[in-house]
Amino acid sequence: MCGIAGFTQFKQGAPLRMDDLHAMVQTLQHRGPDDEGYYLKKLTGLGMRRLSIIDLPGGGQPISNERGNVWVVFNGEIYNHQELRTQLTKCGHFFKTQSDTEVIVHAYEEYGDAFLNHLRGMFALAIWDEVFQKLLLAKDHLGVKPLYYTTADGSLLFASEIKALLQNKAVLRQRQIDPKQIVTLLTLQYVPAPDTLFKNIRKLLPGHYLICQSGKILTKQYWEIPDFISSPTPIQEAEAVEQLQYKLFSSVKEQMLADVPVGALLSGGIDSSMIVAAMTHQFHRSVRTYTVGFEGENEFNEVHYARKISKFFKTQHQELILQPSMLPELLPRLTKYLDDLIVDPASIPTFLVSLLARQEVKVLLSGEGADELFGGYRRYALDSLSHPVQKIPLSILNLAHRLLRHQSRFRSQQALEALQKSDWNKRHLAWVRLCPLDLLETIIGNTLKYELDQEFNPFTVWADKSQTVVQDTLHQSLFLDLKTWLPDDLLAKVDRMSMAASLEARVPYLDHRLVEFVFKLPANLKIRNFNQKYILKQAARKYLPASIIQRSKMGFGVPLAAWFRNELKPLLLDTLNEDTLKRRGWFDPEASQRLIQEHLKGHADHHLLIYGMLLLEWWQQHFLDMA
Repeated sequence: MCGIAGFTQFKQGAPLRMDDLHAMVQTLQHRGPDDEGYYLKKLTGLGMRRLSIIDLPGGGQPISNERGNVWVVFNGEIYNHQELRTQLTKCGHFFKTQSDTEVIVHAYEEYGDAFLNHLRGMFALAIWDEVFQKLLLAKDHLGVKPLYYTTADGSLLFASEIKALLQNKAVLRQRQIDPKQIVTLLTLQYVPAPDTLFKNIRKLLPGHYLICQSGKILTKQYWEIPDFISSPTPIQEAEAVEQLQYKLFSSVKEQMLADVPVGALLSGGIDSSMIVAAMTHQFHRSVRTYTVGFEGENEFNEVHYARKISKFFKTQHQELILQPSMLPELLPRLTKYLDDLIVDPASIPTFLVSLLARQEVKVLLSGEGADELFGGYRRYALDSLSHPVQKIPLSILNLAHRLLRHQSRFRSQQALEALQKSDWNKRHLAWVRLCPLDLLETIIGNTLKYELDQEFNPFTVWADKSQTVVQDTLHQSLFLDLKTWLPDDLLAKVDRMSMAASLEARVPYLDHRLVEFVFKLPANLKIRNFNQKYILKQAARKYLPASIIQRSKMGFGVPLAAWFRNELKPLLLDTLNEDTLKRRGWFDPEASQRLIQEHLKGHADHHLLIYGMLLLEWWQQHFLDMA
């Protein structure tokens, strides 16, 4: 696990030097505190910070081939590197280390750009081919690891995090916030790839690679889900259960590979509990597990479920109880790690549990991705009610809307609004909105109102594609969430917060072979009679207590609504004061103050929108107000 950065000059401009590369790499020290390395030749530079996981003494980067004319820097893990090493050795390649990074170099030599089809793992990588004067950037199949890039003064620059790109003076001079993406952020909680909050900085899409050669930049796709889900695979339930157990356990076994201690994030839900079950059954030893809870907030606590699973599997369990007094200092600090902003309060406990785990382990397995594979969200099941709801008389629906708005029950109102829409694109957007559209319209300033008026739908491209490759609305939603919500919110959150603690997070549910298998399964094996994650629950019966399998999904909720009215109130009022709002110009100061007061007095719950406004202000302080 590493942080990587680099550049190549592809057009006439000011050449970059070692000082430029060094400045970029040093901003990534939290991603790799153990080591650093550099390659610089003429107009191309590669750099990295290393978190040593595999081949501790010999796995430094950059690494080259035998002739020293192909170089690589790499962030992530290649889980089948030993298998590939054997194949490549038979083809005549010579290895000088035991690291998975060196396998990438020789796979590229042997297979060319098609080497990506031979990799299993999570990765963001850069290969410089001196012979063909070609820079290749690539990102793993599902987008677990981040990779950002931009062009400035004739050079292409790339890095694991945006802050590294901003070390370049030309990039810093041209940085400019994109108002359209502020609207997107406050609508979805994140900005879908390839866009970011900066107009000139982009993120590489999952399953894609970029080539910079001969003065041109080209992106290509090497893996896509529709190849596997255009029609469901006919399969008996018993066989599906058996294959799912085997494939999930195999993925966990591969991802346990490390030369350092490995643990697991344990919430006590079915997703993380199955990970712990697979670790325990295959390695026959006590697993280190970690969880986080909230002081005095029983509605949000899952610690008792985590304790139950820990006792069941006899894990070495550690807990952290988050106290609101920790947050006034912590929240602004976290924003500098969320340089590609995510309005997801779960970032807070994710960071803290990562700090807890890092005291004992360097690698943590997480249950991310299961909901998007197996249909774990309530909206997936409720969406099947859209046709019956659309037959209800409009007068009754309008009355229901007014009652729900009066009671400030946004999620219920949101569901009713979504179910009324016959157009699937608009229905999906209604399901996933951060806040009601009319509420957002009341607080934004004129610049953002203009962006909102431009037929706003950030999902159009992926949504249209999803409807051409799958036949049912469940798989359309799963496809779209896997392309947007999963990589740009959930995986980004886990990557940023774990790496801020110098911890590697792995996600066994997102082995691309497991994803291919699950997406082949028919919809009635994922949701049956409103029973979500049906096939995963069937697979879990052999390993988990019934009480864990049958419990309702809680999600990784955070009691921010109450904290804003109490412990975080001074921080909120000081940060989003009228002068600051007026100076930034994104929000109407008077309307924003009314919204804040509504929340503080308990007349409404606006905590997510308020959290988004706070993060945006802190982000601007870190990334726009900097010299």
